[in-house]
Amino acid sequence: MLSLLNKKWCLHPSQPERTQALARELGVPAVVAALLINRQVTTPEEAEVYLNADLTRLHDPFGIKDMEAAARRVAQAVENRETITVFCDYDVDGVTSAAFLTHFFRDLGVNVRYYLPERMAEGYGLNEDAVRKIREAGSTLMITADCGITGHHEVRVAKTLGLDVIISDHHQVGEEGLPEAVAVLNPHRADCDYPYRFLAGVGIAFKLALAVRNTLHQAGWEKSRLPNMKRHLDLFVLGTIADVAPLTGENHILSSHGLEVLATSKKPGIVALKAVAGVDGSVDARAVGFALGPRLNAAGRLGKADAGFHLLTATDLKEAMAIAEEIDKINTERKEIQAWVEEEAEYQIAREVDLETERAIVLASENFHAGVVGIVASRLVEKYFRPVVLIALAEGKGKGSGRSIPRFNLHKAFTECSPHLSQFGGHAYAAGLSIEEENVAAFRDAMNQVATRILSDDDMIPELTLDAELNISEIDRTLDAAIRKLEPFGAGNPSPVFLAKNVEMKNLRLMGKTKEHARFTAHQEGGRIEAVAFGMAEALTALEDDEAPRIDIACEIHTNNWNGQNKLELRILDARPADEKMV
Repeated sequence: MLSLLNKKWCLHPSQPERTQALARELGVPAVVAALLINRQVTTPEEAEVYLNADLTRLHDPFGIKDMEAAARRVAQAVENRETITVFCDYDVDGVTSAAFLTHFFRDLGVNVRYYLPERMAEGYGLNEDAVRKIREAGSTLMITADCGITGHHEVRVAKTLGLDVIISDHHQVGEEGLPEAVAVLNPHRADCDYPYRFLAGVGIAFKLALAVRNTLHQAGWEKSRLPNMKRHLDLFVLGTIADVAPLTGENHILSSHGLEVLATSKKPGIVALKAVAGVDGSVDARAVGFALGPRLNAAGRLGKADAGFHLLTATDLKEAMAIAEEIDKINTERKEIQAWVEEEAEYQIAREVDLETERAIVLASENFHAGVVGIVASRLVEKYFRPVVLIALAEGKGKGSGRSIPRFNLHKAFTECSPHLSQFGGHAYAAGLSIEEENVAAFRDAMNQVATRILSDDDMIPELTLDAELNISEIDRTLDAAIRKLEPFGAGNPSPVFLAKNVEMKNLRLMGKTKEHARFTAHQEGGRIEAVAFGMAEALTALEDDEAPRIDIACEIHTNNWNGQNKLELRILDARPADEKMV
């Protein structure tokens, strides 16, 4: 039987002997050892790196294919005082990548420029007009950030104009192979054996900067002349978390330090961004993902990515505050447009989509806004749990964005459907496309053929993964502090979810303007703790057929800071009547 939220619960298999052995080696609670093992961290050495986020354990940047050629060419440009232009994508990862490199080159005294394509007019990635403008403006070296891996034609044009190009990207390499650039930095290229493949675009930019710094030092530059790389990890963590890159390996180490830098950053743009977002004091991954990142993303989504870049590279606080306030307004506008597009998409689903037979949802409309179709697709995936592609149409052409589920690789599906597409790129879970309006119907049919072949009924039931069973009596501040050592939580390193069985639900109270949320006291074997369940009031109320129904709960441990009080509570993610069988 499924849970109250119609999900399958999948409990990680317990490994008592391995768990106890690792717990003894590390001197941590067994629950923490189990969490590490669930995240494929199985040896004391790996665990020490994970828990301590030691910067000395980062991989050599020259392990990335072509890095030596890239660093050598950039160092040459620095030494010769050439003009460098950074060309980037317009999302948070692209903007932070460009801002990171801009700060780095400024620290070196280099004449650095930037180019962000206008989303609506120029679309994603390199374009020939931009390349010509960059060369005409006097640049002799262009570095792409978070884009460029499919820019074969544009790189050839740049070469004929005397503009050297370094590609810095983390998206999948297309069937055409690699552009003929001076260097192509991308851990996903087939001939790259770099140990960690999941750096976001800003991570590749960081590695390039680190390699250039080392190259200049070897060329005789004193350390005092070289940039402090840690100072710009605030930009790294913004781009990495906002791009939903896995917070494992190097991303985990650098993001851990990046959040500390972000909390105390003196960059005027960061100070201003945190102010308008209401983020104060320490900063966690959730604040980046739900408060800071969306505001920067909103600017790019509505064709104003320059604002985000100017904010992150601002040198004056007054100027930065003005930009941040404008971005905050843009974010409000983005929310309104997003709500309208979601309403239009739901209307189409109700009228045009047979959810019993169609395993992929593909919708197109002139009422869709290209800047928000990706985020709306994500929300529809959460609701319908199948791949979703939304296409914004204008003047016979469409720009679309898709999101997917674990069993369906969206990039591979787009590859199969490529005869109907003008252009596409992205990842397994998220991808973008360009298409002629006349090809939309054929593309929809093709996507559904692929989805029908690949997805079973079971694949389209959402799963909730639980890390370990935990008794409420075990929850205290010592355990919470030990669990927090695994932060930052996010993609690839999810916030731990625990199973508590046979819990008595007492004193159920409804909350919120429409009473959609609930609070109750969870009792279990002598332990008790307050619990909050967002959006679950109706489901929990239906269980209340006696004074204190017994339920199994899937929950996270949280600290509730309210009215000067600081107490632990459970955040309920799902529930079911007690004694149901696990998957």
